[in-house]
Amino acid sequence: MPGLEVRNLVRRLGDHLAVDDLSFSVAEGEFLVLLGPSGCGKTTTLRIICGLEQPDSGEVLIDDRPVTSLPSRDRNLGMVFQEYGLYPSMDVFGNMAYGLQARGGVGRKEIEERVRAAAEKLDLTPLLKSPITDLSGGEQQRVALGRAMVKDADAYLFDEPLSNLDPKLRYRLRRDIMALHREKGKPSVYVTHDQSEAFAMGDVVAVVANGKVQQAGPPGELVERPANTFVAGFVGTPPMNLLDARLQNSDGSYVAVADDASLALPDSWRPALARYGKEKVTVGIRPEAFVLGPENGAGTLEGEVTDVEPLIGETVVRLMTREKKPLAVVFRAGEEGDLGPGDPVRVGVAADGMRLFDADSAQALVP
Repeated sequence: MPGLEVRNLVRRLGDHLAVDDLSFSVAEGEFLVLLGPSGCGKTTTLRIICGLEQPDSGEVLIDDRPVTSLPSRDRNLGMVFQEYGLYPSMDVFGNMAYGLQARGGVGRKEIEERVRAAAEKLDLTPLLKSPITDLSGGEQQRVALGRAMVKDADAYLFDEPLSNLDPKLRYRLRRDIMALHREKGKPSVYVTHDQSEAFAMGDVVAVVANGKVQQAGPPGELVERPANTFVAGFVGTPPMNLLDARLQNSDGSYVAVADDASLALPDSWRPALARYGKEKVTVGIRPEAFVLGPENGAGTLEGEVTDVEPLIGETVVRLMTREKKPLAVVFRAGEEGDLGPGDPVRVGVAADGMRLFDADSAQALVP
């Protein structure tokens, strides 16, 4: 049974459909990340879950209990905001304790014990009497995290809590968030547009676009088997290459013709393409599915190198094909040789690194 469930949420902001029939569930102890570009509906969804906004339709359930009509204070959620949401008139202790004090039912001694235990874990003990206005951004975000940590909430929500921090602090706070999640063992929902955060933290990553969940699953599944061209072109660094192609059938064997290249498709695609029955198709090629050399793989593509980006352990080579389509190719460090901008190059395509998508619906075809 899911600890947190969102069913068919719809939220209109004027003429804009911010959340469009969005659904997902988070099991007890599961960490789900909502990943997507700015304006896709991630934060609006989180605000509906915690009661700061009401949906036009749909419902939110916590422990199988409908909470859609309840005010925020009655939902028993731990929330960490992007902008911290701290009270400048209070010191660190007051900010961490306020949620427990306002909710009631917890004695003064227990509140102090919880706050001091959380402060110890977050290295905030020396700052408990400090005014919030004297703290750095990283210290303020740790206070916001501590405020959630002291609660025995039924679920925990994080709205891009690391986006205002420098890389070193982001790494530290990321570890603190995961430690909080493991300690509480409750459903957690984390909103971000940063893929590295999403893939490092999420048990499940839900890619959101245009107010809808496009695909949800383990990070590796999103990269290897994207459900549509949006996910294929969004997930991964660099993401999957997408080429318009025409299917040709010769005695039951299929070839995808793209940019004057003929890419032979494995026999496992025959049944699916026979059912597909269309000529136009979109071919997705993972950046790691290319190899140097004209005779390698299911076919070759030609282009001109536009950029070479050395990274740790790998090199990203960007090409422009004859048809002026950009390609991103990832080689293990050194495999690219002495390629440089302006060089012509031919790359082979590994058959198992290709995916096919319906040219009209953009949905993935399944062999």
